[in-house]
Amino acid sequence: MNLAPHILANGNWLSMEKFMEIALYDPDSGYYSNNIAGIGYRGDFSTTATLSDLLARRLVAQWKQACVACGRRLPFVEIGGGNGDLSMGIARELGFIGRLRARYLMVDRSATLRNLQGMVGGNFVRVYEDVISALKHAGGKAFIFSNELPDAFPARQFVYQGGEWLELGLAVEQGQIIRQAWKQPLPASSVFEKWAIEGQVVEVHESYHKWYAQWQPYWKCGAFVTIDYGELVDTLYHRRPAGTLRGYKAHCLLGADELPPLAGRCDITADVNFTDLLELASRCSGDVVQYMSQRDYLKDYAKPGNTADAHLIAVPGAGDHFNVLLQHRFE
Repeated sequence: MNLAPHILANGNWLSMEKFMEIALYDPDSGYYSNNIAGIGYRGDFSTTATLSDLLARRLVAQWKQACVACGRRLPFVEIGGGNGDLSMGIARELGFIGRLRARYLMVDRSATLRNLQGMVGGNFVRVYEDVISALKHAGGKAFIFSNELPDAFPARQFVYQGGEWLELGLAVEQGQIIRQAWKQPLPASSVFEKWAIEGQVVEVHESYHKWYAQWQPYWKCGAFVTIDYGELVDTLYHRRPAGTLRGYKAHCLLGADELPPLAGRCDITADVNFTDLLELASRCSGDVVQYMSQRDYLKDYAKPGNTADAHLIAVPGAGDHFNVLLQHRFE
């Protein structure tokens, strides 16, 4: 993808958020739109669901609890289902009769992935482009969950310089694409006060915050499970002065400066600030909110002697690098 025309058309300064939006979701050349190589060992990155059915077992147990709490059988609503591995793990856990009685609604922005999810899921999965459409189909009552979703939203990036926060973006200088900082209005985030340290780079998933606020009024009852890599704001940037923005190509880690030349051909991500997500959930009056490590969420459902399950709950490792936010809503 040639980024220069996009940068120049935007006044020769393209925020990192807009860069991520183009690189990941451009209709013609975006990574998720057309160029994703797959998920798992043959793709650019792996997820919990591509390694084990442990998460599927845990989510089915959580779904049963949510159904009891709401007094009805809730449809599953998975947001950002990737290659469909998690939906198939849940289908296996439900069994034949359980699948016949369940409704499984898959939401994904990527048309490429929606087509794949529909083929993999067959009659078990119904795919949607947005959450509001899925919730309307579900009557507003649903068991909603995502695995590695917020990190895939375009993030704004800021650097603390000379006693103030400046936003980082891309510019074209003498035919080369460079990163450049400009003074811009700051979004609401817990990160700015905590990490006001000279030279520190941080990210804010403002696009996720806006997306979350859009569909919350359509959700009436159930549970919402968010699983992703990240931390609370107090430790999020410990020993990370350059921030957490990075990419993955064929399971190889790419630094932030390597991303512009590979735009549209690699995954781009940033760690999630769970303090911000907790703040968003706490604004929903009446909801019960819980936060825990992936280890604490999964450990009681791990199979003894299963190496993949052991990897997913290992500390240090995936068990504490991934965290879980639970939001319960009752009628």
